Amino acid sequence: LPVFEGHAIVLSADQLAALARGEPVVQMLSPKDDRVVAAFGIVAIKTTRKTFVTGLTNFSQSLRAQGIENFGLFKVPTTSASVSAFAIDANDAASLRKCRTGKCEFKLPAAEMARAKAMLDGAGGPAKLAAYGRRRVAEYVTGYRARGNAAMVVYDDFGKGGVRASDAFAALLGSSSYLAETAPALQRYLQQYPRSRPGDAKEIIYWSEETLKDLRPTITINQLVVWSPPGASGMTVAVTKQIYADHYFEGMLDERFVVDRRDGPGGAGIYLIMLRQYRFDNLPGGVLNIRGRAKAALHDRVEAELRKTQGAAH
Repeated sequence: LPVFEGHAIVLSADQLAALARGEPVVQMLSPKDDRVVAAFGIVAIKTTRKTFVTGLTNFSQSLRAQGIENFGLFKVPTTSASVSAFAIDANDAASLRKCRTGKCEFKLPAAEMARAKAMLDGAGGPAKLAAYGRRRVAEYVTGYRARGNAAMVVYDDFGKGGVRASDAFAALLGSSSYLAETAPALQRYLQQYPRSRPGDAKEIIYWSEETLKDLRPTITINQLVVWSPPGASGMTVAVTKQIYADHYFEGMLDERFVVDRRDGPGGAGIYLIMLRQYRFDNLPGGVLNIRGRAKAALHDRVEAELRKTQGAAH
């Protein structure tokens, strides 16, 4: 099982029994950074790894199997048509007009906050801003494909000094040594993208609407890479790296390990192991208990995804 921040994840006797019965097991983790919410999950699935990975790399199918309903894949070259559904409604416009450096409901660089307010003050502001936003998304994805982490956004919406999305990703990646141990070439690729690509890796960049219970729907842009490490017999790794979010998340890292199951009936089947981390810009406890709500939402989301993926594979 994975090691998280230097500590091996251990299952209790009850959890092992549930896993043997075919039930998903989810365990909330305790990251050192109190802005990070993290969960581990595992489920046994009656299928072969080859069949499962074939479905996993049919990206439209596998994203739906996770329970993601609103998403789009970015083609090469990337155009604004990939995000044609993006719009600015009245609530968005009101929030954007209030934005200033260090205090904004949208995760944006300071220059984009100023541009958004200027456009909204003109005639047909929301429509013009939506068109501009679609174009900027296409430019952002194109820039990321060319320059990798160097092209990732700086968030100026909360606190002082801004937060580089690439730094948030690096911190999350550093918390999980399991990927470095089992698939070091994939870890290196995520750090050095677009350089150092494993030759037989399959990948996509996509946008999705992220929905955690009790939190505002969030548009994210993500890179998903699937690879079977030659030195790790019986394992395939799928890693999702967030490269942008318009609310809440400075970073998200989802690691999924598809492992041949040798302890099942006849040695058949697989285990799907998940390790997911979200780093929030602000995660207060107190009366609102945002931290507790976020942890509960992540627990339920991971469990639901494991059940849905298991059902789709059967």
